Amino acid sequence: MTRLLAAFVLACCATFAYAQEMKPGLWEIATTMKMQGMEMPGGKYSHCYTAKDIADGKQYKMDDKSKCTLANMKSAGGNISYDMNCNMEGGVKLTGTVKGAMAANTFTFEQKMRTTPDQGMGEVHSFIKGRRLGDCK
Repeated sequence: MTRLLAAFVLACCATFAYAQEMKPGLWEIATTMKMQGMEMPGGKYSHCYTAKDIADGKQYKMDDKSKCTLANMKSAGGNISYDMNCNMEGGVKLTGTVKGAMAANTFTFEQKMRTTPDQGMGEVHSFIKGRRLGDCK
């Protein structure tokens, strides 16, 4: 279940490469999640993203095990939205939508995903926020 929850959070990040406004540097990323209407433990981590990372989009790609495809991608004025379908290990499928905004020093994303079979989780609603802390150390 932990792998599946991590995939929900990472799935959102797959499109950050489309938002070239993101500045390189040390970023703090915080996640929160709700499943079946109940709050789940969130997480926070920091990572240094280089200009090459951002240009290549490598820092945001999910692992190959997730096999996600994106459709209906829309990006305008810093706002991003898309539909996502993932085939996870064990025959679990994820479908959902992601909406968010990205600027040079911040981003916010909200994603609503549904699992099939539901694995006791049904709909998962997650929020991802990031902020640039400064230059990498």
